[in-house]
Amino acid sequence: MKLLRFVVGLICATLLQALGLRFFSHFSLVIDPFLILVVYHSLDSTPAWSSIGGSVAGLAQDALSGGLYGLHGFANTLVGYASARLQQRLVIQQPAQVGLLFILAAAFQLAVLASLQFLLVSGAELPDLGTMTARMISSGVLGTALYVLARNSRDWGARWRARRSRRLKI
Repeated sequence: MKLLRFVVGLICATLLQALGLRFFSHFSLVIDPFLILVVYHSLDSTPAWSSIGGSVAGLAQDALSGGLYGLHGFANTLVGYASARLQQRLVIQQPAQVGLLFILAAAFQLAVLASLQFLLVSGAELPDLGTMTARMISSGVLGTALYVLARNSRDWGARWRARRSRRLKI
């Protein structure tokens, strides 16, 4: 079920990225749906599966971005692993904690991407501070909203199944 949820999330992130870039040329500078997918996937996955998911999502993002292939793949692999390890070590269940995890993951991803670009690309420039802040805040808000919606829908589904089984007397 987790694999199916990840694949559906990857398809949705790809569509959101493509549509966002079609209507707003700076969409990928402000919103990163693949990062949100990787961190959300790492909330209930092992570090190994989170790393694999980060690699797949990052390579899909690199294919859409047209830049150096593998930058986001490597960065998202590290982000997936780090968020899954944090989830194992700490109890991250409250929306504020989840939002902070998304913000820290976005900051970590930006740091890894900047480091890789300085190592691999001559004349690479950092995005401005406003863009980085906007990406971290949007990742925190959208990631928290996704987490809360998913948790509420799971709770609603569990209550519906319980009511249904009481009616059917199972």
